[in-house]
Amino acid sequence: MLTEDYRVRLDAFEGPLDLLLYLIRKNEVDPHDIPVGVIAAQYIEFLAQVDAVDIEAAGEFLVMAATLTEIKARMLTPAPTAPVDEADAPAKDTQDPRAELVRQLLAYKQYRDAATSLERRADEWTARFPASPKKPEHAPEADDASPADIDADELGLVDLAEAFRRVMETINIDRLGDHTVVYDDTPIELHAADIVDFIARAGRTDGEGMDGTGGGGGGGGGGRVEFNAIFKGRTRAQAVGLFLALLTLVRDRRVVVRQDLHDGTIVLEAGAGVEPAASPEPGMEAV
Repeated sequence: MLTEDYRVRLDAFEGPLDLLLYLIRKNEVDPHDIPVGVIAAQYIEFLAQVDAVDIEAAGEFLVMAATLTEIKARMLTPAPTAPVDEADAPAKDTQDPRAELVRQLLAYKQYRDAATSLERRADEWTARFPASPKKPEHAPEADDASPADIDADELGLVDLAEAFRRVMETINIDRLGDHTVVYDDTPIELHAADIVDFIARAGRTDGEGMDGTGGGGGGGGGGRVEFNAIFKGRTRAQAVGLFLALLTLVRDRRVVVRQDLHDGTIVLEAGAGVEPAASPEPGMEAV
């Protein structure tokens, strides 16, 4: 608005016209010293220098100038002489002619100061630049920004293939060497029967192993073999199948597992459904 740019140039005070009216209450500017004609002339001169005239701003100036003129006139008007008959005299108007204007100016000043304070704080915060988080010293350089969270329902086959491709790029396949995946579809029941037969044959022959090499319990007394003996000469896939079958046999009490308390040797003995085994030797504990 034009009233924000317009400055009243007076010897007693220099500032916006609204502040000049507020200072009347403080008596820092005497209404007797304010030449209203000079103020109006300066304002008209200012209006002549702008390309477009804000009618609202000009109206506000006229209202303030009229208010100031009224206050000046009321302050200069001499007080009436007290009549002889006090009873017939009208009630004296003791109200300060500036009271209403001062009330409006105080309310205006309160909001104006608040707006100025907010504007100053906004300027201060605008001039601040938050510090970026410190980057770790050995953090790898990321080519792309961190991907946003994606709902699993939004993932497609192409997305999964692309994610797998990025993972494979980070893996050095050459260091893994040649690797062959062996598929063994031997049923667990067949491995279990193999273990039961091995234990039974160990009781009938003197330590004959499953591979015929004599790996069975080291000459133990019938129906008992060492745990490691059933895995000799077996592939990794066969060993896994045999171990799972052994767990099944132990659960069904068809095989009893015992461990030597002295050297920790684990032996397998026949349980129910297998030829009876000899009583456990002293120092052996069921597992």
